[in-house]
Amino acid sequence: MKRLEIPEFASYDEEAAFWDNLDTSDFMQDDGKWFRFETPTKRAVRIAVLPDIAEALAQRARAQGVSVETLANVLLAESVSRPAVAG
Repeated sequence: MKRLEIPEFASYDEEAAFWDNLDTSDFMQDDGKWFRFETPTKRAVRIAVLPDIAEALAQRARAQGVSVETLANVLLAESVSRPAVAG
């Protein structure tokens, strides 16, 4: 395990870049346990979205101050909770 040496920074941006790009794995004790965790059985699903729809979602999300992912999940949850319309 290495010892972390923090340099002197000339600017906030320089310090931010240092911390943003630091790989902390070299400074952690590897006892074989720190990276193990339980994962839920449910997984997120990726779907393809047409470019026009993606842009409309992005604009609406920005206007509401939320992420595109949050907006998409809310809209999908609302849609699947409605009763299906018979054809």
